[in-house]
Amino acid sequence: MLDRVLALADAGDAPVTAYRDASTGEVHEERLSRGHVAAVVRMYAYSPMTAALLPLTLAEAAAGRPEPLLAQARMLVSSLDQQIHHGMQLSVMCTEDADEMQAREEDADTVLGNELISMSLAQCAVWPRGERPADFREPLRGDLPVLVLSGELDPVTPPRYGDEIVAHLPRGRHLVLPGQGHTTIGIGCMPKLTARFIDTLDAAELDATCLEGLRAMPPFSGFYGWEP
Repeated sequence: MLDRVLALADAGDAPVTAYRDASTGEVHEERLSRGHVAAVVRMYAYSPMTAALLPLTLAEAAAGRPEPLLAQARMLVSSLDQQIHHGMQLSVMCTEDADEMQAREEDADTVLGNELISMSLAQCAVWPRGERPADFREPLRGDLPVLVLSGELDPVTPPRYGDEIVAHLPRGRHLVLPGQGHTTIGIGCMPKLTARFIDTLDAAELDATCLEGLRAMPPFSGFYGWEP
């Protein structure tokens, strides 16, 4: 289904489609492009709540009805402009990672391809940067109380990253929230556990059994959710 949508977008002859802006109600007209598909698939994968919309959205686009996908792409771009401070992002990324980023042949056929890497390298070529310390890649060590949180389905910072962090922290603990994505601190009983940790600075004593009932959100079967 995703391949079908990408093929339609890459063909370059998709019809101009009118769709309604989900935020303003205005009607816009655009052609479906790979950029629309990549933006929605990439950003919606961060959270189970938005990932649940992907199968239906892609199925509609594959059937020649790209209006939901186009509307969601516009909503994403509009909201990200207000949420991400791109200058700060570049200052961090260009200092810490730019010299190790490279386009890879094996990524060329992925949904996003190498476009993000190429664009980031071009920006970092002219953006001011700091100096990365020689030991920057060394793991954090010490007798610090640390609570590390991960979502089981996080596509950006998967749970194995958390395992690597607490391996060097004797007072550290890693909680993996079942079926969850990139941001976990506000999910289920996690706010209470976080507050408890701040009060006690003892990650080991936290009773995290309340997290065991968490589940990923099932995919929408219709525009009103889980229709019969």
